[in-house]
Amino acid sequence: MRHAVEIDYPLERMEANRRRMEERGEFRVADRAPVAFCVVPRYFAPLFGLRYRDFFSDPETQFHWQLQFAKRRMETIREDVWCSPVVTVYPYFDNVINPSACGAEVQWQNDETPRAAPTVRTPDDAARYEPPAPDAGLWGTLAEWHAAMRELARDTRVTFAGEEGRVEVAPLTIGGEGPHMVAVDLVGPDFYWWMIEYPNVCHHLLTAITQGMIAAETRFREIDPRPRGGYGLAEDSAQIMSVELFRAFCVPYVNRLYDRLGAGYRDGRGMHMCGDSTHLLASLRDDARISSFNLFGYRVACADVARELGGRVLLWGNLDPMRLRDSTPAEARAMAREVLEALAPCGGLLLGDGANVCPGTPVENLNALTEAAEEYGAPSVVRR
Repeated sequence: MRHAVEIDYPLERMEANRRRMEERGEFRVADRAPVAFCVVPRYFAPLFGLRYRDFFSDPETQFHWQLQFAKRRMETIREDVWCSPVVTVYPYFDNVINPSACGAEVQWQNDETPRAAPTVRTPDDAARYEPPAPDAGLWGTLAEWHAAMRELARDTRVTFAGEEGRVEVAPLTIGGEGPHMVAVDLVGPDFYWWMIEYPNVCHHLLTAITQGMIAAETRFREIDPRPRGGYGLAEDSAQIMSVELFRAFCVPYVNRLYDRLGAGYRDGRGMHMCGDSTHLLASLRDDARISSFNLFGYRVACADVARELGGRVLLWGNLDPMRLRDSTPAEARAMAREVLEALAPCGGLLLGDGANVCPGTPVENLNALTEAAEEYGAPSVVRR
């Protein structure tokens, strides 16, 4: 075997996790609300003394570290995402995959996340913009690394508490950065006033980005036709927009992607949005018709989410990551209890952060969420 990893995680715990996650998908609650975190490689790199830039060196280096991060995560953080004896890996490039393919310049940093730098300088540049090719930028790298990781997975042994498991590379996909988020990466903050002054140019740019994303994802599904678990997008750049601008410059494009790429999936219209999206909740429900709201921003009051989305949309969130990092376990339990009391009775809740666990967050604080869920138990669920 080229790689091997032993993970101290019993299979019977996986079965309990599976039941909780399945019930959650049906807007029911098993014994308690399930728990999961957005805890990404940037969190783990300092724990292993790894310079973050080195994580992106080559596919085998990243494969190795993803196995080590999964082992640490499973053995120390109490979550419900591990439902079968499988470690899932995937080529990881933070949030720059789609911007890179669409022409943004990626700035690689030693110990911070890579950033997308603007390359579309003027409205005339945007007016001349053409859809990217399916192998442009990191889309091409992603496909290459995906194939390399699948070869590595076949030559890797994983055991869970002595029982044989396996490594699986998740189905090939371009990732979730949505068209508006990519447009802001390409243009920078000027895109917000361009929407007012040059709406036709902005629509041209968004249309071309959307066309490129559809072509690339379609190509990836031809390369790797395995079933997907769902389809989702991230539109973090939208939360500072008015409802009117959101309906004009986000909704048409996410709907094209949802209708084309999410059709047939039970959770085929997932949305992630950091920040305060309170004013957009009704539009997300009625215009974008989202099926899940994933790791939604901690600034959104849970009472508002319950009122606008509860019982209709699967929810994942939404404790303040900074407070979670800096709190005591008792304070973390109290914060989790507030989320549970507001959202658990709606059904469909996955308790977690909102969004991105900060490096340096104590494991005890993360595990306090599961303790809070156990104390709260299974509420009576009211569907709408």
